[in-house]
Amino acid sequence: MSPAPGPRARLVTSAPARGRRRALDGGRLGRTRSARLDVPAAAKARAFTSGFSAGLPELHLLRLITLSTSGGRVLSENTYWRHRSPEAMRALGGLPDARLTVTALGRARKGDREEVQARVGNRGRAVAAMTRLSLREARGGDRVLPTLYSDNYLWLLPGESRTVTAAPAGLTVRAEPFNGSPVSAGA
Repeated sequence: MSPAPGPRARLVTSAPARGRRRALDGGRLGRTRSARLDVPAAAKARAFTSGFSAGLPELHLLRLITLSTSGGRVLSENTYWRHRSPEAMRALGGLPDARLTVTALGRARKGDREEVQARVGNRGRAVAAMTRLSLREARGGDRVLPTLYSDNYLWLLPGESRTVTAAPAGLTVRAEPFNGSPVSAGA
């Protein structure tokens, strides 16, 4: 039996790429860097660099919206924490509690599996760090494995939300930030 075909790779032309540095409270650090890229199918391209200048905090976030369509739909987004020394990572332990929400958006069939969509939001004033998603049984709350996620271990800035897809459906979606209490919604 051969594996199911994946998404078809194609040439991306004049795609916008952006990078922003953020403080742990979500505030901007410096200006947004941007570039337009032509990326051949299944290849990579260099857009810009983001140096670690002397004026930056010892620990900060680098949000790379690495690729968008010409219409503005984000194709790839990554958040990294950057630090000058291992000791600077201790600042993560001092983050204020994040305040998350999870809203089940519904189910959909994709091929031979049923998926659930949920929106995870940060309604607090602190960055929701490394928010881990998990699918749980509706009764008992046991974790369901294996689970496929469209995204996981999210960094959500204050006021930000993200829609995620998980399979299988019919369970509870749980979001648990490093710096806060877990929240769940039935799917």
